[in-house]
Amino acid sequence: MGEVVDLVIDPLRGDRISIELPVSFRSSLEDARRQIGLADWVDLGDPLVARGVALVAAARRAQPEIHLALLGGAAHRFCSLSSNRTDLGLRRTLHDLDVACLHKELPEVRAFLATVHEREGSGLRFFETAGDRTINSLGEGRRLRLHMVLGEHDGEIALGSIDLLADEFRFCHRFDLKADVREAPARQGTLSPALLLLAKLQFIQRIPGSDRGKVAERVLAPFGRHDVVIGPEAKDVLDVLALLLDHPVAETPDGISPARLSAIVAADWGLWHTASLNIEMVRRSALLRELPPGPRGQISSRLDSLGTILSSAAPRRRFGFLGGQWWEEVDNLPAVDGTVSVGAAAATTPK
Repeated sequence: MGEVVDLVIDPLRGDRISIELPVSFRSSLEDARRQIGLADWVDLGDPLVARGVALVAAARRAQPEIHLALLGGAAHRFCSLSSNRTDLGLRRTLHDLDVACLHKELPEVRAFLATVHEREGSGLRFFETAGDRTINSLGEGRRLRLHMVLGEHDGEIALGSIDLLADEFRFCHRFDLKADVREAPARQGTLSPALLLLAKLQFIQRIPGSDRGKVAERVLAPFGRHDVVIGPEAKDVLDVLALLLDHPVAETPDGISPARLSAIVAADWGLWHTASLNIEMVRRSALLRELPPGPRGQISSRLDSLGTILSSAAPRRRFGFLGGQWWEEVDNLPAVDGTVSVGAAAATTPK
């Protein structure tokens, strides 16, 4: 038994939601784990992993079933033991929940996310802030952001966000997600290892050369006369390392498919070039060097395999990139504060 309270999400805009606290799930997380075939080593104690498990299981119970597939950090926790372990240094803090769906099901998915808490508990209560509404109106029907309450600690209520992608991954580079979303039930609710890897290796950003010392580990190459391009953050490199440690580069059920990687990058010179640069960045990263010899050697061998695959798949370069740029600029989405307050004037009603 909890109590329903009003939470002030954005005092300036007057955003409030009502939610049962403490947040809870009406279905057992262990039952949800078994329903989606998730390994026992996946840590359900993490609030975002717990929501990912509960959400995927609830989507499969929905009538009709909703097709969802996790990507990002939570997906790596689902499929990589090393992302859950605390002794290797490859586990990292999760900040949000990334989910892919089918565009043709987007109306059903939105309705599902708006009402799933009524059946599954306040742990799956999703809501749209004023800032989310602005962002979602610009998403061309392909991207949707919502927020959720993760829990309460010492009087502070922590928020998290969920980022929903429909049909395609569209950031610095683009690729199709539809087949992976349809096949997610066979992979415990995630994208394939090949696409999880590409989602990390597609990141690239241009910065002034004078700033290169601040992010020396991430520098990929000079760009133009005064700038450099940089690769992914440390948190994403950790995900790449864990994925490569736990999944062979091979055509196996749990493998990173060489054929899939080759087909995707061979059709897009920009993606191929960015991924190639980022593989080299991962190869020389301090995070890899700091691993024990066994894991370090395993990952290095698989990086060599990836390099060979990309070299063999190199497409012909297409000219015409504005200013020589071969990627799309990505705007960081502003988020609401990480904590919220209970409305002082709001009635608190036992449930």
